[in-house]
Amino acid sequence: MLKVDKVYLKTPTKIAILDHERKRTYVLRKDGLPDAVVWNPWDKRAKAIVDLGDEEYKHMLMVGAACVEKPITLKPGEEWKGRQELSAVPSSYCSGQLDPHKALRLG
Repeated sequence: MLKVDKVYLKTPTKIAILDHERKRTYVLRKDGLPDAVVWNPWDKRAKAIVDLGDEEYKHMLMVGAACVEKPITLKPGEEWKGRQELSAVPSSYCSGQLDPHKALRLG
């Protein structure tokens, strides 16, 4: 079971995560997934992730698209499509493209 630290409901279809240290922005684009979740495995769960070093969880943040408020339930034969796309771009790329009033407030 995944431990989620924070759920954001009705998020924009384009979310930017700014990394000031590396001067880049991670852009999450999503369709069919109205919500977003933020989590970190912390020390105990990090040990179960084989390709994550013991202390690397301190430098990690996972942001993902989700359907939390209204989960998707399909009947036999029904279809549903959702997608998320993550890209890394120079921070200057997103300048002026995002609505600061729709920013996710972490914490």
